[in-house]
Amino acid sequence: MTSVITQSTNPNLDLAHAGDVIRAANRQVFGNAHLMETERVVSAESMYCNGSLTVQGLVTALALSDTYRSLFLDANGPYRFVELNFKHLMGRAPRNQAEISEHVQRLANEGYEAEITSYTNSQEYFRVFGSDTVPYCRTNQTTVGESNSTYVRTLNLEAGFASFDGGSKSQLLNNLATGTTPSLNQRKPKGGSDRNARTYQIVWSSAGVAKNLRRSMQKSIIPYSSLSSTIQSLQARGAKILSITNV
Repeated sequence: MTSVITQSTNPNLDLAHAGDVIRAANRQVFGNAHLMETERVVSAESMYCNGSLTVQGLVTALALSDTYRSLFLDANGPYRFVELNFKHLMGRAPRNQAEISEHVQRLANEGYEAEITSYTNSQEYFRVFGSDTVPYCRTNQTTVGESNSTYVRTLNLEAGFASFDGGSKSQLLNNLATGTTPSLNQRKPKGGSDRNARTYQIVWSSAGVAKNLRRSMQKSIIPYSSLSSTIQSLQARGAKILSITNV
């Protein structure tokens, strides 16, 4: 049973209860990582304790931190990063390929802060968690409007209380691209059915159009294994990613 931690913003917040909220928020947002003192977002924790931040504000500040970026974007790449953002900040898995592609494009075109706040400032976030509840995995709830496949994908993302989310490859990309529902006891595919055999088309436009080019929109078709590195390369060149689809 998921423990739901709720705490209203209060200038005279009980420090013991505030500590419980901060620990729950760190565990949820950082994927159960064991953080060193130098990695903790002390300024945000202090602002929460003195009543300057709601729980939603605390969660947002933790996810915007250099620690979160280092653990989940720099170490994994954009697809796994978006997958984990849904888990950590929304308590569910991405619903489909379109949803995950939308966030990858937002990250590429609008930047890191826009990607994080698109979750924590969303109508869905406030409808489910409000301002004063630490996000939690929603697999133990029947949620209006959610499909069974989203429920199963969310269960697949929950690796257990003692696990850490960093350093793991994307678990859902193959299923999201094909529209299938993953098995909870998924086995590694054999032979040519491996996900690295799949190809993806990235449609992108260059930041500046060279004189000898008639159009700026371009397409790249790449294997799954090169997806993250290609996105990062396009970002470094200032390209705008228009779409990412399985082909």
